[in-house]
Parts: sequence; C-alpha cells; structure tokens
Amino acid sequence: MKLRHALVLLLSTTALMTVSAPAFAQAEAGDAPPRDTSPARLDRLEKQLHEVREIVLQARSTGQPVEIKEAGPDPQLTALSAKFDDMDQTLRSVNGQIETLTHDIAQAHKEADDAKAAAAALSDRLDRLEKEVASQAAAPPPAPQAEQARPPEASPAPGGGDPKAAYANARKLMMDGDYPAAAAAYQDYLDHYPKEADAPEARYWLGETKFAQADYAGAAVAYIATIRGWPQTAWGADADVKLSLALMELNKPTEACQALGEFDRHYPKASAPEKARAAGARIKAKCAA
Repeated sequence: MKLRHALVLLLSTTALMTVSAPAFAQAEAGDAPPRDTSPARLDRLEKQLHEVREIVLQARSTGQPVEIKEAGPDPQLTALSAKFDDMDQTLRSVNGQIETLTHDIAQAHKEADDAKAAAAALSDRLDRLEKEVASQAAAPPPAPQAEQARPPEASPAPGGGDPKAAYANARKLMMDGDYPAAAAAYQDYLDHYPKEADAPEARYWLGETKFAQADYAGAAVAYIATIRGWPQTAWGADADVKLSLALMELNKPTEACQALGEFDRHYPKASAPEKARAAGARIKAKCAA
C-alpha cells in the first residue's frame, strides 16, 4: 500500500509538471487566486519529484516498504534555538541590572555631592559664627606702657612638658570648682598640645568652664571648635546643645536653632536626657517645627 501511495504521488507530480502553460491559465481564469508559476516553484517541484523517484527505486531494489514521512524539526537546531532564547533573556536581565546599578551609582554620587556641599556650607557658617562670637568676647585690658616695651616671655609648657599631667591638672581644677584657673589651664594645654588625643575633649571642658563663668562668647567659641567634624563622643551631642544655649545668651536665636537643626542628623543615637535637653533648647529658642 505504501509503495502504491508513492507511485500515485510520483504520477501526480509528473502530471502536474507536464501541464502546459495554457492549462494553468484556464484553471486560473476563475475566481481562485493565481498560482505561483515562478522558476523557484518549479525547482521545488523537481526536487520533490526527484526525492519520490529515489524512494520508488529504493522500494523496487529492496522489496521493502518505505514510509514517506514529513521532515520534523532538527533536535540540534531546536536545542540551539532554546539556548539562544535563554541567552537573550539573560542579557536582557543583565542589561536591566546594569541600568539599575547605573542609576543607583548616579544617585549615590549626587547624594555625596549634596552632602559635601552641605558640609562645606555648614563649615563656612561655623567659621563666620566663630569670628562673630569671638569679636564679642571682652578684649583684655591694655598692658602698662612699661610692660609693652618688654619682649614677651614664652610661658613654660604646662605639666613640665607632660601633656597628660597638664590635662589632669586642668581637670582637677575644674572638679574643685576653680573655673577661672581651670579655664586658664585648659587654654594653656591647648596652646602647647593642640594635636594631642585629649585636645578635642579639652576644648569641650574649656567651653564648660567658660559657660559656668557666664563667658558665653568664650564658651561658644570653644563649643564651635569642639563640634567641628561632629565627633561621635560621649560629649559631642551635649556640646551642640550647650552651643545653642550660649548663642541664645548672646541673643542669637537664629544661629542657636541652626545648631540644634544639626542635632538629630549627627546624633540620632543620643541619650534620652540629651534629646530632652535639645528639645527644651528648641522651645527656649522658639525654633520652627
């Protein structure tokens, strides 16, 4: 039966190729769409005829039935196409990740630039404030004429040249309640040992001794020097609050509110008492919410 099917297919194809051009024209004269009579179609038909003839000859020579199957998709080509699809999806995913990372990096750069500009602006404000407050500090009385003629003598380093002994001495004077002597000792320490590890804390205690003496301008200058860089220390948050209080005593509520405005940003982990003092200072300065 399969051999007969092949012979029928052979004869049908042969008959189709032997039809004359007029016959095609007559068949196509009706409403049916025109058929393709191009050389490419004839080549395809000749190729199919050749394949059928080969099948028939094979059947004659072997005496075995031969099945005519339609060619299915090539497994290798199918697998390769699937790999290409996977690669395309992977590339699309990677491109999306790259775009997200690029956006995040650009946003991080912008935020870093904004933070840098804000820090620079804040540093400039602190510089101006420090100069303004320092100018309000009482100028020392002029020295007598005879003393002015004498060359200034260099004061010996406190603590006999030992910075730790000098710091301990200033600390003891403050704890004893001798604030004038303690302020002088802390200032002497900072003049001789400005780069010691205890220098930032010495500035904070200098501000405390001056605040206790109602020298609010001197205290503000010391506190400003203390909070430069917003140190994360046990006394950093308190120094910011004390600066605002000193500025309020100097009738500078706007500057006091600006100092308090940096409190939450730089000291989010401040203790509950420190946060309460900051809130009280905001109320006292009538800072906007």
